[in-house]
Amino acid sequence: MATILIFDYDPLTTYKLKDCLQRANHRVTVCRAGGRMPAESRTPPLVILDARMKWTACRPLFEQFQRQGCPVLFITRDRSMVGHLRTLYTGSSDVLTLPFSHKTLLSKVTELLDTRRELRELAVDEKERVAMLDGQRVELTAQEYALLLVLMEHPDTALSREHLLRQAWGYQSMGDTRTVDVHVQRLRKKLGGERIETVYKCGYRLKMA
Repeated sequence: MATILIFDYDPLTTYKLKDCLQRANHRVTVCRAGGRMPAESRTPPLVILDARMKWTACRPLFEQFQRQGCPVLFITRDRSMVGHLRTLYTGSSDVLTLPFSHKTLLSKVTELLDTRRELRELAVDEKERVAMLDGQRVELTAQEYALLLVLMEHPDTALSREHLLRQAWGYQSMGDTRTVDVHVQRLRKKLGGERIETVYKCGYRLKMA
């Protein structure tokens, strides 16, 4: 059971969200669109936010959520916005498109709540050139290992794709930076999806804290 904060935009959607979450034994607090986070919910395990809210209202909330490490579940009717919304918030996030099923909502909520769990200890064995998660070996390719080393040199810092190309693999010409995206996705599968965050219009950040 968790306390989930919903920033209200559409009363009918909010009612459906609240009903489903409460049936799953979650506590729900509803806030008005554009409002502030209530004092009793200053660090909620999860925030549900309607993507139709004005950016001027969302931005200060994002900054507060980021400081507190709150995962965000966006609500939208526009499926073309899913990719953009996934990268808009630099913390853990997901997108729920309307209309939604109770099963889909609860699946996404559970996954985001799991990201609040303590990160496993990450280290590298330079001799073996492997990653270590809680002391367990994680086999990496040479490209993945080089990329991880650069990320670990700058923990909890946003690094551009261009920087990662130069520092990890010695690229002098920027060329196609999508190769970074491919290797980041592979690292996420091996280290856990919550470990490497996408930073909108920049690149990536390795979470160590």
